[in-house]
Amino acid sequence: MKFTSLLALYLYKFLTGLIAPLAVLFICYKKRHDKGYGLAVFNFLGFYKGKKKNSIWFHAASVGEVNSIKPLVSRFAKKNPDFNIVISTMTSTGKETANSLKSYKNITVVTAPLDAPYSVCGFFKAFNPKILIIVDTELWPNMLDKASKKKIPVVIINGRLQDKNVDSYKKHANLVKDLIASKLSLVLAMSHSDKMRFENIGVSQDKVIAAGNLKYDLIPNQVLFENAKTIKTRLLGNNVIGAISFHSGEEKHIINAFIEAKKTVNNLKLVLVGRHAQDCNKAIEYLKELNIAYKRKSKITSTDELKGLDKDVIIGDTLGEIEFYFGLCDVIFMGGSFVSIGGHNPLEPAYFSLPIITGPIYHNFSEQFEKLIDNGGAFLAEDEEHLAAFFEKLTKDKELASIAGVKALDIQQQGRGTLNFTLETIGKLLKK
Repeated sequence: MKFTSLLALYLYKFLTGLIAPLAVLFICYKKRHDKGYGLAVFNFLGFYKGKKKNSIWFHAASVGEVNSIKPLVSRFAKKNPDFNIVISTMTSTGKETANSLKSYKNITVVTAPLDAPYSVCGFFKAFNPKILIIVDTELWPNMLDKASKKKIPVVIINGRLQDKNVDSYKKHANLVKDLIASKLSLVLAMSHSDKMRFENIGVSQDKVIAAGNLKYDLIPNQVLFENAKTIKTRLLGNNVIGAISFHSGEEKHIINAFIEAKKTVNNLKLVLVGRHAQDCNKAIEYLKELNIAYKRKSKITSTDELKGLDKDVIIGDTLGEIEFYFGLCDVIFMGGSFVSIGGHNPLEPAYFSLPIITGPIYHNFSEQFEKLIDNGGAFLAEDEEHLAAFFEKLTKDKELASIAGVKALDIQQQGRGTLNFTLETIGKLLKK
């Protein structure tokens, strides 16, 4: 390691050591209404109850990353009952999603440590991992440095990098190579383009494999979906639009497009599922302003009250029920694509043969959306007016919607196979 890189690392350790307690105080204040954090904030500083040996560490930053590895982790847990599997995540929603895997006795779900030296040391002391498996691109210098010093393999799965990230890394090429790229044992990249990007930031060519996207191998809750389909048939009819994982700033575009389409589509209904609680609250504020009737799913406490779902707008404000909301819908708009978030996973609705609409900002899933759009399984709405037009077209033209749904499913099925390859690769590393 170059002297300048070593100096930068020690400076980083010093600064993160100072900042971490202040960051925890800020998190406590900002998330004071989020019960999902609770005492888990101590995990941020490296305090964990009990100790585990023979651990496999999966780090998944938030709910999207957790969902992508659920099939992988469940298969791994069944196949390797003697290993303790630790899943760390940074958000309360990610943790709640991961908790659905705790039915396996060898799985522990925790809040990830902040990237401060003592926080990371606390985690390693508590769980003593044999391997660190990072989902997506969570590249933290202290975490990687500690793993390297303990001679623990670090594997990136579902690895992806955007061009803008590569450009940023290249401005500090030597630092990135010494503190990050050289610490990675293996990168299983989502695509050939991602493989090249990892190589461009200094990861050795023989350590990067274009393995594909785990999200193609998703295994959704079919029972939830079918239950919702039954309710839909009884209460909602066949003109239901779903806006899934929308973010604050998109609610007006979606609701305005719905209002416009409703002028020509009989009995049109809208299912609004926010990515976060505050996103649903923003949508409710706008609905109230427009005097549009709505029903919150969280307020339905019994089967008898499901009749409340016959309102014009349903607010999907419950966690862990994404398949239920898909089951209520005929057409899906994937959120995060009218704001700078970059879109959300279209493979989930594709699995259920649902036609998909996206806004113009979908760089998080560019490969998937472009395949779907090129093959007629998804449609690009450049603005609010185009969104309204697609709402109208896909609810009126049932044949077009059905064909698009089938094509979407074809694309989703064609991408499967990454899960088995990833399992085999992890198994080989553990045998070394």
